[in-house]
Amino acid sequence: MTGSLVPGSVYIEMTGNGRLEYGGMTQEANGHFVVLDGDDAGHVAGYPIIMDVADPGRVLGLTATVCLHRRDRFPALLTRPMLLDDRGRGRFYGWMPVSLHKLSVQPNRPALTTGALPVIRVRRISYARLAAIIAINAPLAAFRALRLLLVGNVKGFEYRFARFYDALNAPSYPAWIKAMSETAPSGPAFPPARDVGPRVLVTIVGADPSQVASTRRSVTQQTYPHVQEVPAEEAYASGVKTKEAAYWMRLPAGMLLDKAAIAHLMQPLIADPMLAAAYCDEDRIDTRGWHFQPFFKPAWNPPLAETGWLAPDGALIRLDALKDLTDLAGTASGLLLIEASRHGQIAHVPRVLLHRSVARLPAQPSRPKTPRLETKVSVIIPTRDRADLLSVCLHGLFNETRADDLDVIVIDNESREPETEALFERYAADRRLRRIPMPGPFNFSKACNLGVAQARYELTLLLNNDVNPIEPGWLDQMVAELNDPRAGAAGAFLLFPDGYAQHAGVTLGSGSVARHSFHFRHPRAGEDCGLMAQRQEMSAVTGACLLTRQSLWQRVGGMNEEQLAVAFNDVDYCLRLREIGKAILWTPHARLIHRESVSRGGDNTPEKLARFANEERYMHERWGDALRNDPFYNPNLSLTAADWTLSAVPSNLSARLPSLQSSFPNNAAG
Repeated sequence: MTGSLVPGSVYIEMTGNGRLEYGGMTQEANGHFVVLDGDDAGHVAGYPIIMDVADPGRVLGLTATVCLHRRDRFPALLTRPMLLDDRGRGRFYGWMPVSLHKLSVQPNRPALTTGALPVIRVRRISYARLAAIIAINAPLAAFRALRLLLVGNVKGFEYRFARFYDALNAPSYPAWIKAMSETAPSGPAFPPARDVGPRVLVTIVGADPSQVASTRRSVTQQTYPHVQEVPAEEAYASGVKTKEAAYWMRLPAGMLLDKAAIAHLMQPLIADPMLAAAYCDEDRIDTRGWHFQPFFKPAWNPPLAETGWLAPDGALIRLDALKDLTDLAGTASGLLLIEASRHGQIAHVPRVLLHRSVARLPAQPSRPKTPRLETKVSVIIPTRDRADLLSVCLHGLFNETRADDLDVIVIDNESREPETEALFERYAADRRLRRIPMPGPFNFSKACNLGVAQARYELTLLLNNDVNPIEPGWLDQMVAELNDPRAGAAGAFLLFPDGYAQHAGVTLGSGSVARHSFHFRHPRAGEDCGLMAQRQEMSAVTGACLLTRQSLWQRVGGMNEEQLAVAFNDVDYCLRLREIGKAILWTPHARLIHRESVSRGGDNTPEKLARFANEERYMHERWGDALRNDPFYNPNLSLTAADWTLSAVPSNLSARLPSLQSSFPNNAAG
């Protein structure tokens, strides 16, 4: 900011409208500094803005929260984290909600000093300026967005551009490390006596003497007092054969521990002695001590551990959870935790506590599962006219899908077009297809409930009428996922016709309630951390192609027809499955084309917007805690910007479990 700026003032600049000064910034009783309110907020509602903060008095502290207050929406308040530098300066990029009625800034921690109120300048920018900002600050992102535009995917271009703009708030990793070191607690304290508390036995594996020495040095500097280095075979004898409560960690030579690493990992294990292990996040470190390439991991995810994608080196494992495994030194870290998980849950501590001097081994893509000998599935397809889509969908099921028997139930919501009648006439004699009428307004939940009630088979597939297969074995792979008795539902890899990802699972909390993971990213573009090639557990999958069991559907009450007629009913169903202990699995080996609700249209009328707002409210009232803590998405990452973008401030540093209740509430500060 330049010019003569008055402390405690807000300056607002609209495209072509000049500058307006507001004297005497107000601070509310809750600590919020009001930036824009009422009509002033309305001037930027629905537009991208830049907000510059100058806080030389450090009233805001090191971090702040930008608060977007919405009218007639739930939650009424959206928050975005913001970092300030050593001089108290910061910049926020954001697309304002259409329903914005107030913009405020809240300090996240007590002020470091007392002084003059900050000066804030808000600029509403044009779309041309926005494009220029992204092109200058993130040229690769701009190129990727333009590629979507070049293939005619206008919706994808707009979506990615908005996410890229939000991603400009992401700090550099060194800046993030500095902020974390100054704002996050250093670690829990433990009694210093050597005879109090569980023992931790550490085995260092590797032949390079200098790397072994550096790793050993980091072990000896641990703040947790009960640590001893031992060979792997001695660790097993000490912990298992003597029945002594002990934990074991295997460290590759060259991997360094943060001083509080073992203390942080021990905290959830002491809080719940039935846990089998705990692991943490990591990064790379070079010979100069510079940190780079952070690896922010999800909560325990067995399919990712099997392929080595989730490589939890440096995990702290309860030794008696390895009773069936004697080769501790030679077993891959992921397999060590898979064995431990048979004897207790695995906790994830979302802190960067390990530092690798060499890159971890690359993960292998997951392999397709061995299909069952017999595949009998009932398929539920809600539809209203659009015979062009439904005919392709039915042809894909009957002619391009390997299955022993399909029971296809089309729920017809008042189709009237002659082309639709002609299509049903063509299938009139086919015993595999049944048409069930559903009069009244469109209600996806009601259609699915009606269809499942008529299903002949236990395995039941929800399928949109705008989905068709790419390869014949897709259904085999989804059925194979449900061979796992833990599985409650399986989802598929859905692609737009241009090859970009439409659905690779669902991330809770993104986009207020939930958003498709890696939406509009190309599987071969290298911007998915390799996850679009991996089978994995998720919190939810889309109902556009969801396989479940009829018995489970009935057990949890099916879909919610009253509160969730159109949106979020699939997320709600998956969360209710997880509530009874069932896992949601996503596989990249079931690939289909999805045209994303082209038959239903957009939610752009006042009636549809009001309905969506009510569905959004219900989800937050029913699942608020779960939406804020998706265990399969790291809390150090942004839920606003593009997937796997670093957040300025982590949302929660508690240890996490993959279950629906995924964190330890009393561990948040530790």
